Amino acid sequence: MKSDQATRLSELRRQSDLSLREVEQWLRSAGESVGVTYSQLGKYEKNPAIKIKMSVLRKLAELYHTTPEYIETGVRTGKESFNSMPTRIIITNNQQKAQMLMVPHKAEAGYRKSFNDEEYLGTLPTYSLPGFEHGNFRMFEVAGTSMTPDFQPGDIVICEHVERPEEIVDGTVYVIVTTEGICLKRVTNAVAKRGYLIIESDNPEFKPDLIMPSEVLEMWSYRKKLTV
Repeated sequence: MKSDQATRLSELRRQSDLSLREVEQWLRSAGESVGVTYSQLGKYEKNPAIKIKMSVLRKLAELYHTTPEYIETGVRTGKESFNSMPTRIIITNNQQKAQMLMVPHKAEAGYRKSFNDEEYLGTLPTYSLPGFEHGNFRMFEVAGTSMTPDFQPGDIVICEHVERPEEIVDGTVYVIVTTEGICLKRVTNAVAKRGYLIIESDNPEFKPDLIMPSEVLEMWSYRKKLTV
């Protein structure tokens, strides 16, 4: 697919699950108004030749957790978040204690579709474990054999949320939620230099692969394993 300013704006909005009207309302309420109408926003996503004012680009970049440079040129600086991350939703029990959501393998498709839907997340199992009371943690069930022998199918990994590419520690294990699936991999951050993430398996039968940041819905850094 071609990559131009209009295409990137449309894709960023789609990934953020926002309508043009919602973007217009956010721009009107986000501090100093930049005076962009619904009609203008629509034109931005259709006509790549439009020169958008820098004040507007900055606001759109803030909304989409990216940079004005990426919107204009498609060049990633490594300062962008993977996506317009939703506000992290904290689930509590009746005693108002924070609970960790657990994403079973069978719930993968539903989770990828509704990972920022509070009602859906409320249907997932929750757990409270010592040492993970404070922070933004989530549990995922391991599927497949790409990370054997250290991670077996059915293992549960506790992970902490990652917001931006610069937080990645190369060679470290992460759960990556993408538009195509959920995987547990070792990651090398090549976003700033090459525009993608390199993912590798511990099992030598699986070859390294590449993931574009635009495909990443969420990223979680591995902290602890629970073997059932």
